Amino acid sequence: MLFNTLQFALFAALVLTITRSVSPRLRPSVLLWSSLVFYALWIPIYLLLLLGDVAVNYLLLRAMVRSVRPRLFLALAVAFTLSVLACFKYAVFLTSSVTPLAEALLAWSPPHLDIVLPLGISFFSFQLLGLTIDVYRGDVEPPASFARYTLFIAFFPQLIAGPILRGSQLLPQLATGGAITPDRTRRGWWLIAAGLAKKSLLADFLLAPFVDQVFGMPGVASAPAHLIAVYAFAFQIYFDFSGYTDMARGIACLLGFELPLNFAEPYLSRNPVEFWRRWHMTLSGWLRDYLYIPLGGNRRGRARTDLNLFITMLLGGLWHGAAWNFVIWGGLHGAWLALHRLVSGGRRAPTGEPGLGDLPRIVLTFHAVCLLWIFFRANGFDDALTILTVLARGDYAHASWPLLQLGIVALCCTLQVCERAIRLHLSTVRTALGSTWGTAIEGALFGAIVGLAIVVSGAGGEFIYFQF
Repeated sequence: MLFNTLQFALFAALVLTITRSVSPRLRPSVLLWSSLVFYALWIPIYLLLLLGDVAVNYLLLRAMVRSVRPRLFLALAVAFTLSVLACFKYAVFLTSSVTPLAEALLAWSPPHLDIVLPLGISFFSFQLLGLTIDVYRGDVEPPASFARYTLFIAFFPQLIAGPILRGSQLLPQLATGGAITPDRTRRGWWLIAAGLAKKSLLADFLLAPFVDQVFGMPGVASAPAHLIAVYAFAFQIYFDFSGYTDMARGIACLLGFELPLNFAEPYLSRNPVEFWRRWHMTLSGWLRDYLYIPLGGNRRGRARTDLNLFITMLLGGLWHGAAWNFVIWGGLHGAWLALHRLVSGGRRAPTGEPGLGDLPRIVLTFHAVCLLWIFFRANGFDDALTILTVLARGDYAHASWPLLQLGIVALCCTLQVCERAIRLHLSTVRTALGSTWGTAIEGALFGAIVGLAIVVSGAGGEFIYFQF
């Protein structure tokens, strides 16, 4: 079920009603069964895969905690989880990649594989690995029971596309059954409204049709249309993914739980390091803590640091999708991070909020990110090269510009700045809306946003990151 559908609204309403009616002690049980039903409603047989993956990892976790050789069981857990992920996500990719070589050298064609990717497998696999590693390191206590462990992995608001949670972020909340408060409820409804508007109105209704048209037939439209389509996709994927995250966080708030922020206006970043601190923050943190730092991080000289960055981003690209486009996209991001480190002399990235004086760096970083998004969105490497060729050699002076889409992209840029203002000054706005008139204005604004999003909700489809 998609978050932006009537079916999910009915499911969520039922779960919310039951969850908010029972005592905190019973809420985890209600949420566990609800989460399993939620996943089973997609392809029921894959619920067995999810439960099997969880069960084996739980047994290995318990064995690791009790064993005098915990590293052995950690290795087994990592190997098992990555094997399941590789089998279901990368088997087709590997087979198709080696088929030409096998046919040329061995006159043998590997069998054709047709595997349906289990929903959310990349996300819950990383969450399984992260919890096992954290317990091994002593950063978090193991879950008190198999039911608690299963709910941590399968918690339905974030099961399909994150945020990728750490044990310290959710397990203590599950132990108390969460906390349903008026402020958390109010914030939850607004997060759902914002996410619905991002997904249905901006990503699906205003941006997706034009992006699909240009990227579906690269080289046909004018160079200005290709340029605007690249900008449009940058905002489409942002509003699509951050919209899902907002709705996931909002639903969790209504259930009494807090999920971490996953996006913080990434297109206002001043360099690639800051971009990855603001984009898909829970994945970036995961890759840093469980891959980049164990590889050696920046502790073994410049050359080794650059190699670690490249490997981390290469594998991060492969995590996104089983295709060479994603590998290239990740590798280019790794090369960009290494180049930035070289140019900046290894200085730390700025940590404060960007200002007007940072505008040149923001514009430069945004365009570099957009350029790399081409490899992410294109249907193949040849299509990506075609788009890049049109952008480099196209006629911008005499060709017609898609002014409507240009205006939509300008609106999206403005909204990115508005999001920053809301994030920084939300508490002040809430206080100002505390009066009777303020409540009426807030209610009218909420109704207008939700109503408009519902009106155009038929224009879109599933969330982009569901395919990962």
